Amino acid sequence: MTAIGMHVLLIHLSGTPLYAAEIANSLLKLGNEVDALVAERNVDENYFNEDISISTVGISSNKETLLRSLSPLTYYRLLKEIKTIDPDVIHITQGFFWLNPVLPFLTSYSLVFTDHEPEETNDVTFYDRTQLYTWSKHHMRSVADSIIVHGEYLKSVLMSKKVPEDKLKALDHGTYRYYRQFDSRQDKDKNELNILFFGLIADYKGIDVFGEAIPAIMENCPRATVTIAGGGDIEKYLSDEVVSLDSVRIYDEFIPDNQVGQLFRQADVVVLPYKSGSQSGVLTIAYEYRTPVVVTDVGGLPEVVDNGETGYVVPPNDSDALASSILDVIKYPEKKQQMERKINEKVESELSWDIICEELVEHYNSLLRG
Repeated sequence: MTAIGMHVLLIHLSGTPLYAAEIANSLLKLGNEVDALVAERNVDENYFNEDISISTVGISSNKETLLRSLSPLTYYRLLKEIKTIDPDVIHITQGFFWLNPVLPFLTSYSLVFTDHEPEETNDVTFYDRTQLYTWSKHHMRSVADSIIVHGEYLKSVLMSKKVPEDKLKALDHGTYRYYRQFDSRQDKDKNELNILFFGLIADYKGIDVFGEAIPAIMENCPRATVTIAGGGDIEKYLSDEVVSLDSVRIYDEFIPDNQVGQLFRQADVVVLPYKSGSQSGVLTIAYEYRTPVVVTDVGGLPEVVDNGETGYVVPPNDSDALASSILDVIKYPEKKQQMERKINEKVESELSWDIICEELVEHYNSLLRG
């Protein structure tokens, strides 16, 4: 039986803290005391259970953040906040360079760091591409007592970077339950077979390859529709022919939380045609909605897809294979329903945060005992 009752501080200082919130909510459910320390500009208390204490760090606009980073008071206040919370375990679920100067003063705590992108090849923001970001991550890896990665592939990447194997813990990445609260009662259009690409637009996402597959999909399945949704210049990756199709809907903007669920609920298949990558939160949202996926054989994606059962794994940069697998899902209802059942089994037995966090708590306890 999992030991419970510890005090955990989750620190998430970059990006939406939904990942931290899913872990926090499950840790609380398991009987632990949980605090969260998140960036001021990204905090949304709706992510977290009301019994979780939330503190904010003054990371706001880029200009304000840069100015504050020059002040020693910033680091003093951050350290003081952590010391006041005084947890048993500190789990950095998403770091930021403000943390690095205070890490040497936190050696009395068990320190855990989730490394989401060990390869460091697919970072898309300005900060992600700086040497400061690279140094910050390497420093966190060196001082952490344990590094969490989501999958054996990512574990092997860090081992190739000379990170000791006994410092690494591979866990499944749970599904994002949060979006369910925004589900509308709008029924799915049964006359459409919708293919969804969702997420931030970047070169490595393979949207151009997906675009090459779309004409063949439409030719073989006239009921097919395509939704491409995410912030970025989507149209530069697609031909004029594809952009002009009535069956292709493009939303080149950030999709707010209250609209995410509707997109996934309307989808018959979610496509991740990535040319490279480590993992994807998009895949776990698709699974939360029990929607089959077609992914490419890159990074840790194949570990999450039971090929032929919960979706398909195809070679990267292969538009023919991509089109064929998408058609295999949407044209055969019985096959799709069978996949949906398999996804449900997988989520219930492997990808529930409650199950994953039982193992995580055991890991925390092993660090405390050590």
